[in-house]
Amino acid sequence: MFDFAPSPPATALPLQQSPLFADALTAAGVDAISHVLPGGRALVIRRRWPGIGTVGLISRGPVWTGRRNPQALAGLRRALGIRHLIVNAEDAADAAALRQAGFLRIAAPREVAELSLQGPREAWWAAMSVKWRNRLRHGQKSGLVVTQNAFRPDPAHWLLSEDIAQQKRLNFRALPHAVTLAMASALPGAAQLFTARAAGRPVAAMLFLCHGPVASYHIGWSSEKGRANSAHNLLLWQTMQSLSAAGHQRIDLGAHNPDDAPGLARFKRGSGARTRPLGGTWACSATLGPVQSIAEWWHRT
Repeated sequence: MFDFAPSPPATALPLQQSPLFADALTAAGVDAISHVLPGGRALVIRRRWPGIGTVGLISRGPVWTGRRNPQALAGLRRALGIRHLIVNAEDAADAAALRQAGFLRIAAPREVAELSLQGPREAWWAAMSVKWRNRLRHGQKSGLVVTQNAFRPDPAHWLLSEDIAQQKRLNFRALPHAVTLAMASALPGAAQLFTARAAGRPVAAMLFLCHGPVASYHIGWSSEKGRANSAHNLLLWQTMQSLSAAGHQRIDLGAHNPDDAPGLARFKRGSGARTRPLGGTWACSATLGPVQSIAEWWHRT
């Protein structure tokens, strides 16, 4: 019997703007505040850099209760009392509001992959690519045993050790494990670990963070045996059924980057996930005032 996460409330938020993430950042000693602005709110991470001043980061926000408010965005940096503000916009409408507020775009939009858990399972199956379904059938016949448990916030957890090793091997960096552990501690049951085992030993795992109607894919790991037995296809299929039964409506599978990670991108698309662009990265700085004025004038003309 799977250990379901608590039934979610109605509000769907990106993980980066969720109360779970805010509580975890505070517990991990990160300078983060939930700032209320006219028409919305934003989780802001602040960091002071020598010689530069305080930099604020809003990732996939602000969260608006109604229409986006460019006037509120225009005064947001000053309201926060910081010299520089970077915003990773959630969508094109947020990008338009940031442009109107005088922000400068410093990076093009990335894509995310989102997997719907609504509708019948037959629809999920039909949305998968043929190759993905075949790999899933292979995993189902492999004899792997899938278990689900609330992730234990232990710094010595075997999955974290495996993740450190794979980050070194594949040369990438992810969210610090201190924040992962803080999220697992902040709301017991919010971090759900799905593990595939062969002869009682883990061969693959996927960790998801549940926040409201959304669950975000957070850490994935597989051994050679796990890859040979299509363990991640099997794990994601079991995850979809379990999280849907718990009331979640969507899985955020994270970045979709076919240029840098083509295999992972194919896996996400093959599962039936849809990709959509975010709104790009935007900046407002006290030292770029004249440049911002020129950019705003250019946009108007």
